Amino acid sequence: MAVSLGPVARGGKRVLDAELNLVPFIDLLVCCICFLLLTAVWVELAAVRARTGGRGGEGRSDVTPVSVLVGTDGYTLNVGPQRRAFLRHGLVYDDVALSRELRALHATVGEKPITVAAEDGVPYRQLVRAMDLVHGASFSEITVSDGRGLL
Repeated sequence: MAVSLGPVARGGKRVLDAELNLVPFIDLLVCCICFLLLTAVWVELAAVRARTGGRGGEGRSDVTPVSVLVGTDGYTLNVGPQRRAFLRHGLVYDDVALSRELRALHATVGEKPITVAAEDGVPYRQLVRAMDLVHGASFSEITVSDGRGLL
């Protein structure tokens, strides 16, 4: 901001001529707009459509018959009353076997809603990995829940 005090005007008062330099403000505004537009596009590209199922399906009349439980000991695939466990080896979950089983399941039952749930103590990245495996097996209607109703 530049202020210049000019010559003395009539009445003994000085003339105040103030200039406001708006160029830095406009530069900042353009940068903020670009950042917000790029962020909005990135968030839309990285979105996974999922519903929250509450507490393990409690209180719902449309209980999903197919579910994947991510536990501290591995994955458990529930298809109706049948359960199939995919135990982890050390710290590594058996993603290949679960993916193979989910693809075979999708080939037999078709497009069904599926619930992905996690027990307490499971890292968030493992829940996201299970959602990726379910989505990769061509299941498009994914519900995310906690593991209370599936234990």
